[in-house]
Formats: sequence, structure tokens, C-alpha cells
Amino acid sequence: MADMKALRVTSHGQPGTVLAVQTTECPEPGPGEVRVKVSAASLNFNDIDRCRGNLVSVPTPPPFTLGMDVCGVVDQVGEGAEAWAGKRVVAITKNALGGIAEYAIADAISVFDAPPSLDDAEAAAFLLTFQTSHLALFHRGRLKAGETLVVHSAASGLGTAGIQLGKAAGARVIAVAGGPEKGALCASLGADLVIDHTAEDFVEGVLAATDDAGADVVYDLTGGDFVERSWRCTAHGGRYLAVGFADDDANGMTGRPLRMACIGNIDIVAVMIAWADAVDPGMRRFGFNPFGRDVADEIHADLLRLIAAGDIRPVVGRRVTMEEAGRALDEHAARRSLGRTVVEVGGGVAAVTK
Repeated sequence: MADMKALRVTSHGQPGTVLAVQTTECPEPGPGEVRVKVSAASLNFNDIDRCRGNLVSVPTPPPFTLGMDVCGVVDQVGEGAEAWAGKRVVAITKNALGGIAEYAIADAISVFDAPPSLDDAEAAAFLLTFQTSHLALFHRGRLKAGETLVVHSAASGLGTAGIQLGKAAGARVIAVAGGPEKGALCASLGADLVIDHTAEDFVEGVLAATDDAGADVVYDLTGGDFVERSWRCTAHGGRYLAVGFADDDANGMTGRPLRMACIGNIDIVAVMIAWADAVDPGMRRFGFNPFGRDVADEIHADLLRLIAAGDIRPVVGRRVTMEEAGRALDEHAARRSLGRTVVEVGGGVAAVTK
């Protein structure tokens, strides 16, 4: 069996210290799986938690290969996944691991046609950010035209997707980000109001902008002390979306005083992206309860429509090599990144222009 290059977590610690490009065994797809010859893979905040050994959805002891979402061409398929052979795809990797490598495995249920108008780095940056944001804002948050949407961590990959999807749906978007550079990016994407949370209280900013009514939907990618503060500026009957925990030292597992949510008569809506048409009984008893491929296909079709119309486009803030990925994740942890950082692995495909 051939070997390949991969970005490996060698032990737990800071990404720049524990990540190394190593040679490892090339994976083979099993039934219902595909192997992708990877051209580009995104970096995620979840990757930082994996490097540090923090709580993640699928705990894995080192050494292992990092990487949750990829773009590339399917070069090998397992039984039942033959329809994907030879196709240029975007995919969530198996167990959200193994993507920053020359080859990666994905369950077929998490494989989708790559948007033809995006190059490979953009396509890798698109998948998780826009699928998660679409699922959160519309399927879970029920966002409608004319409503007010607050987006936390608005200059991140997910945040920039949230801004664009909110505007495309006709919502008024308030972006909360830290510092003028991030604020300028949010404004360039169409945010109606940008609040610099390092310079002012976002609660007061949101309430002032809504005549004290509050936001209809709060898309919280931050967690930590943003949670209860967000509840205070969510409208009566509004939806607070718990999506990310980038600023939560306990990784979202600390208790929250729900009485503070009760006094506002708001909805607390949990969101996690994962596609599965069947769930292992043990995982179901753990609490795992994902959406099926029918929802994924509906979301992906709508996103392809929005890309084709020019209403949305992923923000790739930086393109790096495997060797540069550890340092890039350290900068991401220090909040020194914009949009999505993408690792360029192999010779990619340019965007198709009309």
C-alpha cells in the first residue's frame, strides 16, 4: 500500500508545536465511502481543540491526521459509492478527521458536487461554513425577510457566510466583530451595522439599533460570556442559535443559568451539522440526532443557486501550505485571521468563469 504526506497531530499542545508533516499510510475506502485526492482543505477552530486535547465530538488520541473538510477529485470508491467515481467534490471527512493529507476518506452521505465557479481553495472554504450557516439560520432559526439577525464572530468563515446568507434572505444584519479590520470586512459583505465588541457593549448596540426590541435571531459562534449577554438582546420570541464555542474555555460544557433565558421568553436553539440517514443506537443514546441527506441535498441545492446568482461567495483570508498550517492555527486561536484559512495540498482546479 502506498504512503502519502499528511498533517499529523503528534501530541497534545499548541498547534504550532505539535503539528508535523509526516509520511503515513494511504487510506482505502470501505463500503459506502470514497477516497478523495485532496487539493485543498480548510482549517477550523475545532482543529485547535483537537490539537490541545480539548473536548471534541469525536475524541481521538494522537497521532492522527487533522482536517474536517476538503475539495478534490474522488479517485477510489467503496461498494455503494460508485456514483462519485471521478467527480470533483467537496466533502466532510470521516469522523471529521484526515482531510489535510494527499488523500482522505469521506462517507458518501457527506460528499457533494463542488461548485464549478469556485476554485478548489474557495470550494473547501465553502462547504462547512455555508452548510452550517444555512442549517442554523433557516432550518433551525427560521430567519425571515425583514427580521434582524446578529452574527457573532462575524469576520470568521462561518460569520462571513452568515452575513451573506442573512442579506440574501432579506434580513437586517448586525455584525459583531473585534477591531476595525474585521469590521471593514463585515461591512464589505453587506452588514447593515457593525459593532466592535472590543470598543463597545454589543448588548447596548443591538438594543439601540432595534429600539430596545432586540434581535430576532442571534447566530452565536463565540460562546463564553457572549451567551447570557446575547440573551439580553434577543427579541421576545427570538431565536438564540448555539453553534460555536470559540471563546468558551470549557468548550461549551459549563452550566448555563437558564432562568436568564426564561425571563426573556426566547428560544434557545441547538445546532450541529452532521448528515446521517441512520444512527448507531449507542450514539443515539448519547444524544446524537443529526439531519438526513434529504436536508443536506436541499441545503446544497439552495447554496449552489445562491453562488450561481452571485449572492454568496466564501471568504478565503489566507492560503497556506501543510508546513505553514500549525502557525496559521496559532494565529487563528489568537483571533488574527479573517474569513477561512485554507491549506493547499495538491494541484487544484481554477474557478470556471462564464
